[in-house]
Amino acid sequence: MTSFKFKKAVQALNFFASKEGGKINYMKAGKLVYLADKAHLRIYGRTITNDSYFAMKNGPVPSGTKDIILKSKWQGQDIVEYSDIFLSSPKGYDINSLKDFDPAVFSKTDLNLMDEIYQNFGQLREFELSDYTHTFPEWLRFKNDLAKDSSRAFQINWDDLFELNIKDIPFKQSEELLNLSKDQFQGIVK
Repeated sequence: MTSFKFKKAVQALNFFASKEGGKINYMKAGKLVYLADKAHLRIYGRTITNDSYFAMKNGPVPSGTKDIILKSKWQGQDIVEYSDIFLSSPKGYDINSLKDFDPAVFSKTDLNLMDEIYQNFGQLREFELSDYTHTFPEWLRFKNDLAKDSSRAFQINWDDLFELNIKDIPFKQSEELLNLSKDQFQGIVK
């Protein structure tokens, strides 16, 4: 897979923070980024951020995006410096937008899907989003393991993101569209 698009991750977080008036719970922000990536993958055969995804106690987590939220200093200096321009360090459980989000890093499909995700899920609080993501096959695969040890993280299998059983818009696609998206994605990964 191509490398993590940290500018898109920062700007996606900033986009969702701006939708919330400039401040957003950081778990909610991470879940919204995850949902946007998952929907974009299922529809267009690529994610927005090219992040790595892990199943954790509170649901699927975009790993690089989580590191940006928590201002992990082991990331490259370029990532930290770029993030510091647009996002505050967490204050309590919130992050703040420091500067208007930059739509130039996104495609039209990226922006449309992020907006659709916010329209469909923006009214939910962080633990409601967590509960919702606990219904996804990519998390359910690790449910029993996480029940035994909630401190663990398991890398999500890409194939699970293409499962058919999700009925909610924007995740509801025909088997044909999902197969086309999966073929497109596999062509990118190779």
